[in-house]
Amino acid sequence: MAILFAGCEDPVPTDYIPRYVFTGYLIVDEPVQAITLTTSLPPLDSFEYRNAAITDAQIRIWSSKDTFDLQYVPSDSGVGEYRVLDTTRLVEPGIEYFMEARLSDGTTLRSSTTTPERIEWVQAPREILQYPIDTVNLPSPDSLKLIWTRSPGVTEYLISIECLDTLNYGSYLEPVSKEKNRRIERFFEDDAPRYNEVVRWGFLQNREVNVVWFAFKWFGLHEITIYAPDPALLEWFKQVRFGGSQFETLLSNVEGGIGVFGSAAVARQNSFVLSNQP
Repeated sequence: MAILFAGCEDPVPTDYIPRYVFTGYLIVDEPVQAITLTTSLPPLDSFEYRNAAITDAQIRIWSSKDTFDLQYVPSDSGVGEYRVLDTTRLVEPGIEYFMEARLSDGTTLRSSTTTPERIEWVQAPREILQYPIDTVNLPSPDSLKLIWTRSPGVTEYLISIECLDTLNYGSYLEPVSKEKNRRIERFFEDDAPRYNEVVRWGFLQNREVNVVWFAFKWFGLHEITIYAPDPALLEWFKQVRFGGSQFETLLSNVEGGIGVFGSAAVARQNSFVLSNQP
């Protein structure tokens, strides 16, 4: 008599294929900077983000008008960045840029993006905003209404509101005081996953918006930015900000790895939010 046993076996935890992740955005009228190249880490190793950095890649970005050879710049925390050291060389609008990253193991990553045309403020945020004294009966002042010009081919826009100084407040006032900055506490935000982030993000399907006071996490100095993104940057943003924990590889536009090589035109303005209490 013969007895046959059939079974299945899960792969061992160390049986995985490393993936390279390229993340880079070209911002019109700004230098090429803040580009990262990382690799997945062995699942049995203790996780340290800086250990994922690829620091010796040869990365080139070029167009019909210019060529950028990027240099790696380390940081005390995180994975550092690849950038062009000459900050006078800027990204131009309406141009297709190509990217190629060559790694020491022979892997090559490639991608391309076409930069959107410039956008400008039609109605910019005011330089000084007074947070409402009465937070129950909130007014809807037109000082929070933003309008900007259209970028051809762009149908959705991104907005970010970033607190530029979470510590200092009185040093920006006249006369100067020693008052420290404080965050705007809301009972429903204490346990939010992004509670400590200094930037509030959103996306819009039109070219004007009435910003709500909820968008500000702190008082004090802020930078309000509107992005006119290319499709790659837009879809990547939606995934990492509003998607689940599972990565959707169909939204990657990097050949030979995963990630995004996108671009955007921007309109920026600084605003100072006055506290509603002394």
